[in-house]
Amino acid sequence: MKKVFLYLSTLFLTAGQLIAQDTTQVDDQPLMKGQYPIRAVQIGFVPPLSTNGLESGKVSNRLSLNALGSYAAALDGFEASGLFNLEKDYADGVQFAGIVNAVRHEARGAQFAGIANLVGGPLHGVQFGGITNVVGGSVQGAQFAGIANLAGGRVRGLQIAGIANVARSVHGPQIAGIVNIAKRVNGAQIGLINIAQDIDGPQIGLLSISPNGYRRFEVWASDALYANVGFKMGGNRKFYNIFALGATLPTDNQTRWGYGYGIGTNLPMGKRNEVSIEAIAYHIHEENTTWDQLNMLNQARVSFIFPLHNRFALTVTPTFNVQVSQLDVAEGIGTKWVSWSVYDRLTNNETRVRMWPGLNIGVQF
Repeated sequence: MKKVFLYLSTLFLTAGQLIAQDTTQVDDQPLMKGQYPIRAVQIGFVPPLSTNGLESGKVSNRLSLNALGSYAAALDGFEASGLFNLEKDYADGVQFAGIVNAVRHEARGAQFAGIANLVGGPLHGVQFGGITNVVGGSVQGAQFAGIANLAGGRVRGLQIAGIANVARSVHGPQIAGIVNIAKRVNGAQIGLINIAQDIDGPQIGLLSISPNGYRRFEVWASDALYANVGFKMGGNRKFYNIFALGATLPTDNQTRWGYGYGIGTNLPMGKRNEVSIEAIAYHIHEENTTWDQLNMLNQARVSFIFPLHNRFALTVTPTFNVQVSQLDVAEGIGTKWVSWSVYDRLTNNETRVRMWPGLNIGVQF
């Protein structure tokens, strides 16, 4: 039993070393096939209780079926185990494991694991992990994980994760429930938070950060909120986020101010001028009201941008405004912010909807 315990400990230490090893040159190493004797069939319970016995770490298997786990020098075919599959060198084929598949060097084909797929070198194929997929080298294919995909090298393909995708560079889309992180992206990032140093494609999410991306400050005057300031940021001008604050001057002890979030895209208009198509939703706070009361200003904007000097530009922005309010004030439901409107209706005797065209004038830098 002591010998079996030491043997199993070695197997799991090998799996742990996949993450810690140096992978700077591993992508250039060819798949070292043909150096191990190939066994047509391997049946086992848990190493070394298998038909390969203590020879497991010296052979490659064509077909390997195991109740709990498998350990081999390599895989050249199909492998399935209740808990784990470990390859000392490479895997060329398909692996199924209830908990983990671990390959020390290169993997080609597909890995399916209830918890994790680990590859120390490059991956050519696809990974499906219930929790995580980790590749020390590059990925040419796709990674699908319930929580996180991690790639130490370049990804040419697709990363989809419930929480996070991390890669050195990506040629293709990254899609995550919370965060995408990469140094260079040639494709799209879609997630709650997107981070890339350089990106050739849209970053679609609540917050997109790119040091070399699109960033603009803008100050403008409008009809409903007289003074406004906004910050626009994104990986590039194809898609960016907008964070805005606006307020009116206090009169007769009445104040109105709000914060807004929006999205936009910027397009060239001639040689120097630009046009931005944007949508912003404000939550508006008025005197003697609470933040949990519905009181919104929604704007569709087409902003014409005329450069004056370097990044300094004049902005002329026609807007279409939609007020949605449930505030019960002296004049009825919903304060009348402007004296003109093209639509004014009270629905269900509790929600006021007003619509009107407007015009914003500002400067951008």
